[in-house]
Amino acid sequence: MPCRHTHPWDRFRVARIWAPRPLHCLVVGENPGSSTTPYFYDVERAVAVRTILLRELHAAGILTAPTLDAFRAAGFLFDHGIRCPLDDVTTDRRLARTYASPRANAAVHLTPLIRKASSVWVMGHVARNAVAAAWPGFPRDRGDIARAPHPGPLPAAPTFFVSRYLTRTPAAELEAIVGAFTGFWRGRPDLGGGSG
Repeated sequence: MPCRHTHPWDRFRVARIWAPRPLHCLVVGENPGSSTTPYFYDVERAVAVRTILLRELHAAGILTAPTLDAFRAAGFLFDHGIRCPLDDVTTDRRLARTYASPRANAAVHLTPLIRKASSVWVMGHVARNAVAAAWPGFPRDRGDIARAPHPGPLPAAPTFFVSRYLTRTPAAELEAIVGAFTGFWRGRPDLGGGSG
């Protein structure tokens, strides 16, 4: 589907400035919000998902500091299942629960990143739909990502970790998501414990 806006991924030169080598973990979110929403890699503005993610990964000992530089140094990269800014993503979220979001199903931009990543954190229904569209080996589970067995890795695809989107997670559940991710991360032999 055509996008009416320049993708923030391109505008903020994410691939050039923020892509780590090697890529240990690709974190896939839903979409960058509206055309006026602060973008994950906009260092001049506060971004809720970035604040939560960096704070929690630092508290878990995965990042050396709650900063984008430490995120990159640990081998993390954040992208969206739908790169186009959208004023309303409600319909896509609803359709994504059954892998029917046209925008998420067009997420071919994720394929090369998934191929390079040692692990992928799939955060939210739109992200799950997009990753399934980009990676044929990703199981199309229709379960609610807010309920067991999530958050956690997928038995049929153990390099993928699936959870709710952090900004839509009650505070009481946030610790469980990050704790499950930390166990997943530390248990990955190819990451050597994941310390950055």
